[in-house]
Amino acid sequence: MWVYKLLLAAIVVLLIESYLVLKYGLSKVSIERGFDTLHANFGQSVHLIEKISNKKIIPVPWLKVESRIDSGLQFGRQEDLNILQDEFHISIFSMLPYTRIIRTHDVKCVKRGFYHLKSAALTARSITGSISAGKDETTDAKLYVFPRTLAMLEMNFPSHSWQGDSVVRRWILEDPFIHAGIREYTLSDPMKNINWKASARFGTLQVNQYDPTAQHRLMILLNVDTKLNQWTVTDEPERIEYGISVAATLFEYAFKNVIEAGFGSNGFLKDMEKQPIRIEPAIGKHHQIKIMENLARLVILRSVSFNTLLDRELDKSPNNIDYLLITAVIDNDTEEKIRRLRGKGNSVEILKI
Repeated sequence: MWVYKLLLAAIVVLLIESYLVLKYGLSKVSIERGFDTLHANFGQSVHLIEKISNKKIIPVPWLKVESRIDSGLQFGRQEDLNILQDEFHISIFSMLPYTRIIRTHDVKCVKRGFYHLKSAALTARSITGSISAGKDETTDAKLYVFPRTLAMLEMNFPSHSWQGDSVVRRWILEDPFIHAGIREYTLSDPMKNINWKASARFGTLQVNQYDPTAQHRLMILLNVDTKLNQWTVTDEPERIEYGISVAATLFEYAFKNVIEAGFGSNGFLKDMEKQPIRIEPAIGKHHQIKIMENLARLVILRSVSFNTLLDRELDKSPNNIDYLLITAVIDNDTEEKIRRLRGKGNSVEILKI
């Protein structure tokens, strides 16, 4: 008789446990996620910190955390982390009352991009597995992975300019300024401009002064199309990725040398309105980060045609700007717009990718 009573008691306990799981299993269970940095370089390793909390007196004997994470973030293997098809991440826990589990994932950034981990699916299951409850939990982990930068030998620069002076030679291989004397140092002057010999001679810091008429501005325009009249996703994304890396390399040099630089593209930004990109030439750390974030977030799909982008540039009546057009294709309409840009007092170079 006692056996039946024991079985009955066990059934009652399991029924109560199943009811509690169904009713309260995921109550006050939460997950928080965050990267240890907002910006990372291609190939860099970062950490994703994950906190799972059970803030109630009822334990959760079986908890599954499931999320989809882009394969551009490569997770290190862990005993409590199952990765399916390089994208689906599944972890299973057992949580006591009022406990928090903190996990730190080693993540390698193997692809340029903007990664926003917006949610995770939580599932609580009874001991028998017959009853389960689920919910989606909002998270807000963001990471910009900047494009890979290139060595000079990897960059297929134009060998000459249609106007005689190469933009690449001006901005990359030679000093872009004309020396015009020296003057006393001010707080706004970059340290690289200090003339140490003159400073020793005068007894105060002196800087090299440059001819302002030689200070051009650099504007890089990137075409995300690899074929004429293209409206679909390109079947050669690696060509555009190369172009993005070239742009990132040139911007790195420009900002290091205090050169005003801007960026435009007929692509658009991930998770934002489908509009072409244009950032006016400027200098400064915040401006550099803004451009690099745009390169990381750039979707390789057109918002407008490249010729429309050039028309919008012409509408601004630009002058004294060095344009570098990074593109895989050029038609007669593009060449006509290039002539018009030059007619307004700008130099234009084309980098075919």
